[in-house]
Amino acid sequence: MKRPARSPLAISSLALTLALLAGGCGADPQALGAKARREFAAHNYLAAQTDLAAALAATPGDPALIELHARNALAMGDGIAAGGSLEKLAGLRRPADFSLLLAEAALLRGQAADAQRALGRDASPAGQRLRGLALLAQDNPAGAAQAFAAGLAAQPRHAPLLASFARLKLMGGDPAEARALADRALAADPDLLDAMVVDGQIATAEGRLGKALAAYAKAGKRYPGNLAALTGQAGLLGDLGRTDELAALLAGFQGLSTDGTMAYLKARLASARGEWNAARDILQASEDKLKDRDDAAVLYAQALTRIGQPEQARARLAPMLARHPESVVLRRELAKAQMAGNDPAGAMQTLLPLASSKTAVPEDLHLLALAAEAAGDANAAFFAARARYPTPQSLGQALGAADAAMKAANWGNAIRAYEQILALTDGRSALVLNNMAWAQAQVGNTDKALVFAQRAIQVAPDDPAVMDTLGWLLHQTGTNKTRALDLLRRAAQQAPQNATITGHLATAQRG
Repeated sequence: MKRPARSPLAISSLALTLALLAGGCGADPQALGAKARREFAAHNYLAAQTDLAAALAATPGDPALIELHARNALAMGDGIAAGGSLEKLAGLRRPADFSLLLAEAALLRGQAADAQRALGRDASPAGQRLRGLALLAQDNPAGAAQAFAAGLAAQPRHAPLLASFARLKLMGGDPAEARALADRALAADPDLLDAMVVDGQIATAEGRLGKALAAYAKAGKRYPGNLAALTGQAGLLGDLGRTDELAALLAGFQGLSTDGTMAYLKARLASARGEWNAARDILQASEDKLKDRDDAAVLYAQALTRIGQPEQARARLAPMLARHPESVVLRRELAKAQMAGNDPAGAMQTLLPLASSKTAVPEDLHLLALAAEAAGDANAAFFAARARYPTPQSLGQALGAADAAMKAANWGNAIRAYEQILALTDGRSALVLNNMAWAQAQVGNTDKALVFAQRAIQVAPDDPAVMDTLGWLLHQTGTNKTRALDLLRRAAQQAPQNATITGHLATAQRG
């Protein structure tokens, strides 16, 4: 699993500066080393790096400090710095797991073959995990699975191995097996970073967005400055439209990012706020670091379209769509750029493959109708009608997907399905509005949940399920506890056998 290496210049320059500052203050290297060990044990790797740099500046040949520096660099995902320390350690006192450290450092530098050579015939669970990761980096998932399975056969509760195997299963499209492995990893070591991160990734795939946010938040708290935890949490907050929380998260991040991830997240925040010029400027400044990220390229194109540079957006999007013709997102964004560039005929041709789709979303059908009308196409009226009157299949599929998602507590999929249903209908179904309110509440979007619950009760003021949802939300948020209690009492009177409503009322009565 190839991961980008950190910039050696950025890290070494920072370390040198800090070391010189600390050395100038006459700091005790033994005290700094002890402090670094405590910070490393507490997963505060940035702080440990600072103190290690200062301690090593005073005692550069200390093998214990060099080893700790290598382990700390590996924990930060810095294969270059770790490799440098391990080279020094090779001529001093090698720890028992030296070959494993070499292999991990090689993997972080993207050198899978070197990692395998370093491992040799190591058949320990830790060695099999690294061997599996090396095979995965060489596009051999079957070999990786065999290595992981062999390691688990020897030690079934090896948490890092379980977490890596879980991620492989998720990548292979088997979320159920991935979940089982991740749960085993968390049971073996609840505080393992990789277990918490993969828990968040699997929960996201399951649509359990509240659980995913909790997993990433826990990882970020236990491992301050960890970029993987930040990226997962920030992505979900952005998807859920919680821009204030996203802004606070990014502002408080004290980690190290040299691969453009922070630039992308900041640009995404700017776009969510409608600050498209700022988004363009952020992405432009980090274009070299983001050149291999399609999500950043799409966001860049969106910004260009919004600030009046649609031709530049088209130049970026057209080659991407040629490579990924199945992408609805690319078709939509290219069509928007073409419309903004006064090319409705081109936009119509871009969107035409969606015209015959039984599951096309109203947004795309409406855009197709606008493009056809602007282009003077004879089918404009047909496309407009298609946008206004969705097929029974599309509505039926959305209803089925929403029902299945609610039963499985897959709140992310439920929200997406209900959004489609509300777009396809007049938006006055109490069941749909009530279920949407509940799903939004489960992922922490309480403001949106209250809006949908209020809409539902306007349609069905005497429905006990609707009264329960609004009453419970009002109680949980402290918005109006008097009204909350009244709604829950009325709901309990109308549905006395409903244990959920009875429980909500009992909790509200206790205050």
